[in-house]
This record gives sequence, C-alpha cells and structure tokens, in this order.
Amino acid sequence: MRDHTRSMPRWLPLLVVAAACLPYLPLVRDYFLQDDFGVVQLFIRRPYSLFPRWFTMPWTEDIWGYVPDEIRPFVALTYQLTGKWDPGRPELHHLFNIGLHAANALLVMAIARSVIALAPLPAAFAGVVFALLPAQAESVVWVTGRVDSMPAFFYLAAFLAYARWRQGHGWHWYVSGLALFFVALFSKQNTITMVATLAVYDLCLLTPRQRGTLIQTAMAWVPFAALTAGYLLLRRAIFGQSLRPGLQTSHEIAGVALMMGRHVRRTMTGHLAALTPADIAMALVLAIVLVAIVVKLDAAARRRFALVFLAFGPIWFAIGVAPAALAGYESERHAYLASAGWAFMLAMIIERGHAALRVRALRRATIAVAAALVVLYSARLAPVLTSWHQAAVISEAGVLRLQQEAAAAPPGALVIVGLPRRNWEWASPFVLDTPFAPPGLLDRVRLITPWRLHCCGPGNWEVDTRRQLTRWLQTSPRPPVIALHYAPRDGSLSRVTNRDVPELDAILASMMQTRTVETLDGVILDVLDRIVAGHPAGPAPAPR
Repeated sequence: MRDHTRSMPRWLPLLVVAAACLPYLPLVRDYFLQDDFGVVQLFIRRPYSLFPRWFTMPWTEDIWGYVPDEIRPFVALTYQLTGKWDPGRPELHHLFNIGLHAANALLVMAIARSVIALAPLPAAFAGVVFALLPAQAESVVWVTGRVDSMPAFFYLAAFLAYARWRQGHGWHWYVSGLALFFVALFSKQNTITMVATLAVYDLCLLTPRQRGTLIQTAMAWVPFAALTAGYLLLRRAIFGQSLRPGLQTSHEIAGVALMMGRHVRRTMTGHLAALTPADIAMALVLAIVLVAIVVKLDAAARRRFALVFLAFGPIWFAIGVAPAALAGYESERHAYLASAGWAFMLAMIIERGHAALRVRALRRATIAVAAALVVLYSARLAPVLTSWHQAAVISEAGVLRLQQEAAAAPPGALVIVGLPRRNWEWASPFVLDTPFAPPGLLDRVRLITPWRLHCCGPGNWEVDTRRQLTRWLQTSPRPPVIALHYAPRDGSLSRVTNRDVPELDAILASMMQTRTVETLDGVILDVLDRIVAGHPAGPAPAPR
C-alpha cells in the first residue's frame, strides 16, 4: 500500500472530485437562505470598479445595520461574478461553491501526498474524507458559506507552494506561496495563522540540514509575517483594532473550550448527539491501529511518525480552529480549514497501520476500516444535505408566496411573515426586493417579521417595525392585514387576515404601546404562533 515512488494514478484525483461533487450536485437548484439574500443583492448592484476600494472598507458595507470589521475583496468579487447571470437564481453560486470544495479536497490530497509523503491511495483517502465530512455541508450548500471554503483554498495552496519550495522545486514556488497567502488574508481574517503553520512544518518535518540554522529557518517566515503584520495594521487603521476583543473572563475561556470540543466532535463524528455504537467501534479500532503502529516502529521511526502525526493532526486542527475563539459566535463552517487535520490523521493511521501490521488479515482490516469510514461519513452526510434542501424549499416557497400576497394586496397592506430562523434569518426586507422579487413590491406593502428575520439587529428592527405600524395605522381607510406562518417542522403554510380574525387590528394597534424590543417581538411571535398557525392557507391570491 505504501509506495512513495509511484506516481499518482489519474483516476484517484477523479475519485476525490467525485466525492466532493456528487453529494452536492442534486442541491444545485436549492434556493437562497439567511444572509444569502443581502449578500447577493449587494454585490450585483456594485460595479467591478469598486474592487480596489474593498481593500480599505468593509466588504458588506452597512447592509446589516452596522459596520463589520471584515475586509474581503476577493470573496466580494466572486459574488459579483456568480451573481451577474440570472441574479435571482442560485445555481451559479452553488456550482462555484461545489467547485471550491472539490479544489480544496484535491489540495488536501496533494498535501498528504507530496508533503506528508503518503502513498497515492492513502493520500486520496485523505481527500475523500475531507470531501465527505458532514460538517463541511454548511460551507458548500449555503451560498454565504463560501466565506470559509474560499480562504481555505488559498491557505492550503499557499502552504503547498511553500512546501514545494522547501523541497527544492524553485523560488517561483515561494513567490507563488506569498501571492496566494495575500489572497487568503484578503478573503478572511482567520488565515493570519499561516506563519504558525509554516513554523510547525519546518520544525517538525524538516531536518536541520534541510532547513538550515534557526535564523535561516525564521528568515523564510519573515515575508509571510510581514504580510500578516501589514494586514493587521490595515485593520487597525480602518476599524481601530487589529483583532476582535480577546477572551477576558474565565467564563469566556470556558465557553470557548466547550466550543472547541464541539468543533472536534462535529468533525470526527459528524454530529453533536450521543456517541453511537459505530462511533465507539471506529474509535476503538483506530486506537488499536495507532497502538500497533507505535509498538512496531523502532525509536527513530516512532519519533518521526509522532512529529508528523502531531504536526498535521492535532496541531493543524488547533491552529485552524483557533481564530474561531474571536469570531463571537459558533458555526460548523469555522472548522472547515481545521478539518483537513482530521483527514490527514486518518490517512496516516490507515497507511502506517497497513505497513506495520504483518498479519494479512489485519492488513486487510485496515483497508476495511478506511472503507467503513467513507461509508459512515457518506451516510451521515445524506441527512444533513436533506435538511439543507428542506430549508431551501421552505425559503423559496416563502419568497414566492410573499410575492404573490404583495402583488395581490391593496397598496399599504400590512404583511406579517414568520419563517424558521434557518430559512430567513437576516433576510428581511431583501426577500421582497430585487432580484428575488419584481421591482416595486417592497414599496407596495408594509412588511413586518420577527426581529430574528430582520437584516439589521434588534435596534434597527424596532425602528423599522414601529415605522411600518405607524404608517399602516395612519392610512385611511386602513389597508388589510395579511399574516403568513410557516411551521418549523414541515414548512406547512398558515394564513389569516384581519377579516378572518377581527381582533388583529386591536392587537397590532397595541404593539405601539410596547416599550422594549423583547415585548414588541413577543407580540408578533404570539400573533404568528397562537393566531395564525394552524389556519389553512388556501390557494395563492391572484395579482391585482
């Protein structure tokens, strides 16, 4: 199984690409979700000439009601490109994300092969595992998830280029690595960890003869460190701080430790539920194989294996996920880059275990373990993708029905809409504006949602909601009220109007007497859950 002189068969990269693409291609028509609406709308309205300015300004400007500390010109450019063709449709966005995921899986395979020096099959196994991890779905299926898969691509490519230079393939690889790192930095700020990754590679994998003295070794990191420092200084000049505020209290530190543990569990098992017998069995088998490797190797080989295993396993994962501590929130996609470390670890265990075990049956068992891992992750990826698909179906149905209601309602009608957060969080009022709806509908009706569905946080939501209510209350004669509710479990639609429930008028008028965001939001949620839910929606109204 282990043959470092053998070239990579052409079918192995195709296998990795298939593993990365085939599970996701059936979802290529899935509709936009959550942040997608604001991001897509923003960038189809921006000219390409704005690209240089994005190096000195927040990439999403103030569409969320605040100024984010994010400089991402290269990611912004991709949304311009994938949004110019039929911007109200998601297909090109999804194809781009799937292509990125496949490219990242190929890079994982290339690093496993040329840097870790695994044989072709184990290297391809690393790429397949990376492609099939259920935790990757958010970065691939969700259009906005590109903000993690794209910087990961340039990070992995920069690291591979640097390693190729270290292997004596010419200075053009080093220059390419710097250029790729520049793009990675200006794709997302979590890539500032590159210098640490290069240092671990040099100190753990290279011999003193290969890397030179410690000063000579460190000099190779200086240009990368200078780019990082320049990037951080630019952030300080624009936002007043280089990084987001760090951890300050023991409670915050404990919370981050728990978050890191959840990232590890999601990556390794594909879920946060209780460990299943399959999880326990797989962990035991991998532990046994790892012990067998350690026992069979001599002292020098054991030390070499331990250094490589730690560098491209736990340390890679820790470096990759560390910036999540500063993210301010937790998301599966924050471990996208880090998860390559788990793929590397599994590939090393399988390959070294196959080489260390002398009994033929045990050697075959390691291949069976590799196949079982592929089957396990494939099986666990399927329901995750189904869940994302169902969310997209509900999101598209909600947009379509809202368009129909707005087109059929009298001007000034008050429309209250409630969808699960997973579908429309941060999506209002973009969902009723171009390119997702015909022009003019957003101005035709007064749109109100719970604050979790509003683009711009509770403060801005409260101002907007009270303004819409005031305009509706002051219109004479008072336009109708239309309330739509989509059930969280199955997406079934309920609909009522103030003709069906006359007390709606009084309830809505009382909203103006609420004094807090929480109270106002509570009244809207109560209307949706207690009054609207359960009423059959009936056919969509015909446009006026």
